[in-house]
Amino acid sequence: MIVTLEHINLSYDKTKIFNDLTLSIPENSFNLLIGPSGIGKSTLLKIIAGLFPQLKGTVLVDNTAISQLPANQRAQHVGFLFQDPDTQFAMPTPFEELTFTLENLQIPADEIAKRATAALEFVGIKQLADQQIATLSGGEKQKVALAIIVAMKSKLLLLDEPFANVDIIARQEILKKIKTLQADGVTILVADHDFSGYQDIVNNVWEIQHQTISTLEHDQFMQRISKPQHHIFKTTNEGIFELTHFKLSAEKRTLITVPQLLIGAPGITLLTGANGSGKSTLFNALTKLKSFDGQITYQSKNIQKLKVAQYVQKVALLFQSPERQFLRMTVDEELALSYQHSQHQSFWSSKVIDHYLTRLNLNHLRQHIVYQLSGGQKKKLQLLLMLIVGTPVLLLDEPIAGLDVASVRVVSEILQEISAQGKQRFIIISHQLDALLPVINYHLHLDHQTLYYQEQL
Repeated sequence: MIVTLEHINLSYDKTKIFNDLTLSIPENSFNLLIGPSGIGKSTLLKIIAGLFPQLKGTVLVDNTAISQLPANQRAQHVGFLFQDPDTQFAMPTPFEELTFTLENLQIPADEIAKRATAALEFVGIKQLADQQIATLSGGEKQKVALAIIVAMKSKLLLLDEPFANVDIIARQEILKKIKTLQADGVTILVADHDFSGYQDIVNNVWEIQHQTISTLEHDQFMQRISKPQHHIFKTTNEGIFELTHFKLSAEKRTLITVPQLLIGAPGITLLTGANGSGKSTLFNALTKLKSFDGQITYQSKNIQKLKVAQYVQKVALLFQSPERQFLRMTVDEELALSYQHSQHQSFWSSKVIDHYLTRLNLNHLRQHIVYQLSGGQKKKLQLLLMLIVGTPVLLLDEPIAGLDVASVRVVSEILQEISAQGKQRFIIISHQLDALLPVINYHLHLDHQTLYYQEQL
C-alpha cells in the first residue's frame, strides 16, 4: 500500500508543525519514524490515518484520499495503535475487545473467534485472553492493542511507540513478527525513540526536523544506535522499606514471595523484570493501593498502621499514564498546584522551576493545555511536578517511556542531581536502559516470583 502526502501544512496555537510537507512511503515497506519529543511524530501518524479532516494538503492511500473513505472502510486500509493503549479499549477482556473490533468491521461470525485467537498467539499473549484488561501491566496492554491491530488485517499499520512499556526480550520477538507481515503486503510505519532491534529489519528511516521530513541513510542511522554497555551496581544492606514474609498476588496468581528484603536505599534503584511479573503491582503495594500478605515497614513502621494522610507525604507514585496525575488544565496551573504542596518550597523558587522547565524543553509550553501536549512532553511535566512535591521517596513507573534519547539523558541528570542533594530517593521501573543506567546505584530484579539485587548488567 503506497502512502503519499502532498503539500501538508499544519499549525497548532500559531506554531507551525509541518510546512509544505510532501512524502511518499513505498508499498510493502517497513518504516521507522524518528525525531525528538513534541516534534510531530504522533501528529504525522494521525494525519496519515485521516484524523485531521481540516488539514491543508492531501493524504492518499493507494491513490485514494483518506478523508473520502467512510470510517468502516478506512479501518480496512489503516490500523492505528495509539501511544496510550487505554484510549483504545472498550471491553473488559482482550478476547472481548478483539471480538468487539471484528464485529464492528463486519467480519463473518464464524471467522471472528479464529482471527482473534490467532492475533493473540501472534503477539504472544494467548494466556491473557480472558483476563481483565484493567489488571494488566502497561506492557501487556500494549501487546493487547497490537493484537487488535493485527486482527484487523489492515494493509497499512501505524504504530505509535508500540514498545514503550514492553520488556526487551518481548520487544525483539514482536518486532520480528511484525516484520513477517510484510510478506502479506502490509506497509508498516512505526514511531519510536528506542532504535534497538530495527537495524536489521527496517527499510526506511524517516526523521522529522524543521517542520519537514527527510530520509536517514543506513550508516547515519547505525551511528544513532547505542552500543551495549557493561554496568556495575552497588551492593546494599539498607533500605527505607523492609519486606518481611511478603507475598503479592493478582488474579489468583502469585507474583512475588519475599522472606525478607530491604529496598529503597539512598540514591536511585532500578527495578527490572518481564511484563506482567508484578513490578507495578509491587509499587501499588508500597503505596497502600494494593493488598498483600506479610508486612511492609517504612522507616521501621508498619505501613498498614500509618494514616493515609501521613503516608502520602512520605511516599508517592508516578503513574505510567501521566494524564491520571494531572488535576488542572494548563502547565502553569499544574506547576502552581505542585508548588503549593511542595515539601521544599525554599528550593523550588520560580527561578529554579524556570531552569528545570528550560532543561526539559517545556518553558515555552506554560500556557498550553496539559492534555494537548505530546506524550513525551506529558511525561516530562509529570516528572517535574512530582519532583516539586518532593516526597522523601518517589516510585517512578516507566518515567522515560516515549522520551527521545536527549530527553532521557536530561531526565537522568536531573534525577541524579535531586538524589545527590538528599531530597528524594528514587525507585524506577524501566525497560529502556541505555541512557538511564549511568545514574543507577542499585539494580533490583524480579524473576520467577523472586526479588533480588544484581551487581552487574
